[in-house]
Amino acid sequence: MLQKLKEKLRILKARVKNGNYAYYFWLFPIQQRKIVVSTHYGRGFSDSPKYIVEELLKQKSLDIVWLVKKGEEANLPEGIRGVRYGTKQALKELATAKIWLDNCRQVQSPPKRRGQIYLQTWHSPMRLKKIEKDAEKKLPASYIDRAKRDSKNCDYMLAGSTFSKEMYQNAFWFSGEVLPAGTPRCDILLNNRDSIDEKVRAYFQAGADTKFILYAPTFRKTADTSIYIREFSDLRRAAKKRFGGKWKVLVRLHPNVAYLANDMVYDEYVLNATAYPDIQELLYATDLLITDYSSCMFDMAISGKKSMLYTPDLSEYISKERDLYFKIEELPFPISKTMSELVNKVLQFDEEEYQQELASFNKEIGLFETGTAAKEVAQKIQTFI
Repeated sequence: MLQKLKEKLRILKARVKNGNYAYYFWLFPIQQRKIVVSTHYGRGFSDSPKYIVEELLKQKSLDIVWLVKKGEEANLPEGIRGVRYGTKQALKELATAKIWLDNCRQVQSPPKRRGQIYLQTWHSPMRLKKIEKDAEKKLPASYIDRAKRDSKNCDYMLAGSTFSKEMYQNAFWFSGEVLPAGTPRCDILLNNRDSIDEKVRAYFQAGADTKFILYAPTFRKTADTSIYIREFSDLRRAAKKRFGGKWKVLVRLHPNVAYLANDMVYDEYVLNATAYPDIQELLYATDLLITDYSSCMFDMAISGKKSMLYTPDLSEYISKERDLYFKIEELPFPISKTMSELVNKVLQFDEEEYQQELASFNKEIGLFETGTAAKEVAQKIQTFI
């Protein structure tokens, strides 16, 4: 009983600290053409909101505010006002905006006002790991409290598949409208954007003849790199033998453990890509993705590109971290539990079989990505303002 009381007091203090009772901002009028955006709790200009905003920037009369952590202001494009995430000014901007746009549960937010519209893109709409109500027993009580309040505020969510739409309706404590527009961040994977490929290659000083393996594992609660791949020579040689060309590896750790990036081993063929601002651009330029339980596998699959899973800790992950929505062996991605097995999967990769399995899986989940999601959502926002 005492423990439950302490938890309730802790949640109450967090609500006060994060401005959940800051009704005094209601003294300021709502500005009809103001949109306040945040992604990954202030980490910067990225994910689906980035691509929606790029469309909105074509409308010159909008006041677009992006909430960012210190040091990220310089990375915002022209036409966007950067405001420090977590400040009183950020609360005021939210309280006076017509539109809230986010890809995560809002931590800091004033009471939502009548006439304000909150659109949630979510950061991993098609996913393997169970989340929210489906993983309630494995999530902190403080997060569950925040998630329920956030869903109550939310008016719209975006879905790129029937699977995602049903997940939002069943597991998100959400009673608003799910827009079947697709996933804005995935638009670039369905459209020809050579400028992005050139941008990525310039960033990593790689020639046009270089092919990329992107290694993008998810995080564990233990927050260490012991389970990650550390040596990539055999993998690179296998890729060269099977697919031809010159290969380099881009290593990108999950944002939750980005501080561990320096613990990995790099050389001229293995490059640190954790600080690269937009993983979607990396996926666009990548020829082969290696991940474990990250939702980026599904983004890669939308493009029809090669994706493989390396899961040496599968049993432990399921028991200690999260249950899964799919039996991992039934996914369309070749799966390995050892490095030698992964190397053999690369050497034996069957492109025709892979594409058939992708098509079957996309049909199973009811995929309806068209490559126009950002434009459709931007047009929807225009009707609100």
